Amino acid sequence: MKKTAVLIYDRFCSFEIAPALEMLAMEQKPISVFAKDLAPVKSEEGMTVLPEKKLSELNIEEYDSLLLPGAMDIREAVEDDEVVDFIREFDGMPIGAISIAPVLLLKAGMLDGKPFMAGINKEELSEEGFSEDALALLHGWDDNIKNPIPEGFLLSGNIVTSVSYNFVRWALAFGKLIGIELSPKNFGL
Repeated sequence: MKKTAVLIYDRFCSFEIAPALEMLAMEQKPISVFAKDLAPVKSEEGMTVLPEKKLSELNIEEYDSLLLPGAMDIREAVEDDEVVDFIREFDGMPIGAISIAPVLLLKAGMLDGKPFMAGINKEELSEEGFSEDALALLHGWDDNIKNPIPEGFLLSGNIVTSVSYNFVRWALAFGKLIGIELSPKNFGL
């Protein structure tokens, strides 16, 4: 069985991906946790995680999907070409990106012409140099507060995105993308 890659970076948000990881464990779907190198990575909640593999150890043939957690500050990962190139290796495969993590997909050019959600506003991303065209289909944080997407996520082909507080619905949508159908009751919905 092919694995799901989980990419972590400094101050990643573990609670956002916890239901997705639990779902994968329930279905005995193997995962590999990747980071820039094998140094311990501290989550935003203060948990220290030891990655299994560094980015350069990716053998894409072993994987069929990718999970990208949000982070307190994702700038370092977004500006790292090695991180962005790693993500591009998963182009065409199911990808779950939550909170600020869709910015990594935006940087990788994988959201061109696709609607997506992210826990950040267009104005903030414009200030970071992203074009109006790249942001045209973004449903950002303020958009989600004022006009929430009823499903709690956006599915654009093989990519499912959401904001932090919809983490369970997002996890279930990611599961469906990779062929795992669990009842929302498993997660209190």
